[in-house]
Amino acid sequence: MYPNYLTCTLSNFFMFLTKIHTLEYIYTALSKPVEVPGVYEFTAMGILDNEQIDYYNSKNKTKIPRQMWMSERLDDNYWEKGTSSRKSKEQDGETESDKW
Repeated sequence: MYPNYLTCTLSNFFMFLTKIHTLEYIYTALSKPVEVPGVYEFTAMGILDNEQIDYYNSKNKTKIPRQMWMSERLDDNYWEKGTSSRKSKEQDGETESDKW
């Protein structure tokens, strides 16, 4: 009897400790360049729980952290891979915008 009670109690306890997070990526590709400061042909950002966590644009071509904890906990390899992935998405966006 005790082991089942303990298992149930621990399960209920851990249910209260879990939190659901929302991770979103937003990609924006323009079909033609515009002469507006801060508006780029391609931008990408990661959003975690409604907070921006990273950013990339077609001018700087580098994925950068927007939260201190991201830069403190993730090594250069993470940011290099992220930059490569965003560059690939940027090329995909250019290919798609040619169809517009």
